[in-house]
Amino acid sequence: MSGERPIFMVGMGRSGSTILFECLATHPDVGWLAHHANRFPDQHWLYALNRFCDHGFFFRKAIGRSDQQRSLVEKLRLGPAEAYETWASICGDKIRYDWLLGAHATAGEHAAAAKLVADVLRWSGKRRFAAKFTGPPRMAYLASLFPDAVFLHVVRDGRAVARSLLRVDFWRDTWRMQRPAWENGFPEEYARLARESANPPLALAALQWRRCMEVAAEETAALGSERVREVRYEEFLADPGATVDRMLESVGLRPSPRVHEFLRRRYELRDMNARARAEAAPAADRELLERLLGETLRSLGYRTGDAERSDS
Repeated sequence: MSGERPIFMVGMGRSGSTILFECLATHPDVGWLAHHANRFPDQHWLYALNRFCDHGFFFRKAIGRSDQQRSLVEKLRLGPAEAYETWASICGDKIRYDWLLGAHATAGEHAAAAKLVADVLRWSGKRRFAAKFTGPPRMAYLASLFPDAVFLHVVRDGRAVARSLLRVDFWRDTWRMQRPAWENGFPEEYARLARESANPPLALAALQWRRCMEVAAEETAALGSERVREVRYEEFLADPGATVDRMLESVGLRPSPRVHEFLRRRYELRDMNARARAEAAPAADRELLERLLGETLRSLGYRTGDAERSDS
């Protein structure tokens, strides 16, 4: 099974990419990298287990809250993963920790990645491969790895993203609170702005979102808008079904009742932007985010300052 154009979803963490990718991965034509197989990246036959998900949602992981423990049964269920162990076995650790600006896949990386995709599709019985990366978009590098790839770029208001990052375990109380999460792409000027701010961890998270938006815009311009489609978290909140249908159509997939059933049965819709607005952030933090992100937010169509607060 040769498959068709691979699909990559990219976006800064805490932007809504998890639920959107879960919807994409529920489509009956789409094959994906899985949690269980990621532990054994060379054992591609394990993707045959993904076929269980075609027989009902009992076998499929639900979309859990990041602040809640999963039950043992839920942990045993199947679901897609970002699978950095698998990608690192092909591309090295740079795929996890580097912005990959100006990087190009080697012939060996290209061959290994092509084999991975072919095996995933063959063992899972699908025709389109999809994968997700959070953090730097890495679209230029991924396009060198898969020259026919198409991309979905998930965007969420950077103020909400920055505040959310400081609440989750994989960011809070880790080294990511003191230094950039990825190497070789974060301007020293941005690092200085973060260090000199009144709230360095918040500023650092915010400026990494800003840099991700800048790089995504540059790479979109280089690849062409016909290969990169933007998906807004806020539009998904307003109309999940319609947003997912548009997303699928943009990458050449037909609408699927199964995706809508997954949304209805395995996902609890929560407006995390509303939560972010409702939580009383110090005025100094709000002003800091407006100063650091205002221009980028406005370029993306988000309201800032008094106009934004009047909508909350």
